[in-house]
Amino acid sequence: MKKRFSRLGIGFLFALPLMLVTYAIASAGEPSVQLRAPTNNCQDCHPEFQQAWVNGAHGKATIDPLFQAAWKEQGEDPQCLTCHVTGYNPLDGTYIADGITCEACHAPLAENHPQEPMPTDQSGKLCGTCHSEAYFEWQVSVHREKGLGCSGCHDPHQTGLKMENALELCASCHRGRASNFTHSAHSQSGLQCADCHMTHLANTGERGHARRDHSFFVSLSSCNTCHSYQMHDPVQVHPEQPTPQPPEVLISSERMSVSAEPMPVSPIGYTMLSGLVGVAVGIILAPYIERIQKRSSDEE
Repeated sequence: MKKRFSRLGIGFLFALPLMLVTYAIASAGEPSVQLRAPTNNCQDCHPEFQQAWVNGAHGKATIDPLFQAAWKEQGEDPQCLTCHVTGYNPLDGTYIADGITCEACHAPLAENHPQEPMPTDQSGKLCGTCHSEAYFEWQVSVHREKGLGCSGCHDPHQTGLKMENALELCASCHRGRASNFTHSAHSQSGLQCADCHMTHLANTGERGHARRDHSFFVSLSSCNTCHSYQMHDPVQVHPEQPTPQPPEVLISSERMSVSAEPMPVSPIGYTMLSGLVGVAVGIILAPYIERIQKRSSDEE
């Protein structure tokens, strides 16, 4: 029994310095963050894109009041800056510029630009690094199968749709269906394609993330929002029923939530793990240490 306690003590002697070193390294990975102004000169040649960027969500990703309020509410977690600034380095808390700037999509920088065109990454994968929920939904959509990516519908500079009217945007590819839809009862009620094919997601708009389902599936819950009273009633016309609700209340109950970033782990977790490793190593080496100590005492 005495030998067991002795070996356990040796294990703790190995664990203590290992825990201290691990805690110091893990804590160093949580730098204090200082926000600073963006620096780029792309506006010298591309003023129209610069102006659209300044007024868009990408340009305001850091200074947006909704983000600032949510960020402060979460204790100014540095992980949020991974998507709200450009070129964030989690090791030292530095970054290239506030907001999602040109460098986020046009990188690496061409040294002899404008003689050499700047690279442009228009892949959905790039957008999905921050818009993870919309990207996950888009992956199971027909749009992805047909090769239609995010920039096919969204202007990456002003971060809005490429057309003011969503019906016109859909009609640019679905001309026949859009023409038939304009004569339907849904169209006469003020509905558009996105009201059924891109239902509103619950509890996301106030945080600045995806407001609509990007799988483009029409779910049963979407139909039930306006037609719930018709589910088990064979009568086609119900004049006594209230009029269908406006599209703003079309909320999908089938929201998919996937995060591309892992949840941060507390330094204490790493410290405890390294402590267990230290104890195990100490117990394994204890017999050898005891033999060395015994030989030293015998020689004396």
